[in-house]
Amino acid sequence: MQILKKPDAVYYTPAGTGKLIFRQGEDIVVVRADRMGAGNVITAYGSSGIKGPSGAEALGGSPTDPGGPITHVDVVEGRIPGKNGFQPPAERVR
Repeated sequence: MQILKKPDAVYYTPAGTGKLIFRQGEDIVVVRADRMGAGNVITAYGSSGIKGPSGAEALGGSPTDPGGPITHVDVVEGRIPGKNGFQPPAERVR
């Protein structure tokens, strides 16, 4: 919630995926922005939390391992790992 309330930056994935990415420091929250699920949180990444079961499945390691840092460059260059490869590159909108 804190990331959504006070993001350092907000990004949009224009590649037809309809996602908003809110970044605060090295943590992000990915939110659906399409008609079907607008506002629904998909996932969160970053060094402030643990991977959890889905993060460990997508990225390897243990669910209790800390998440890796996510930077501005990771977001805009599409270097955020996921279950099916990487999130698409996103454009900063704020």
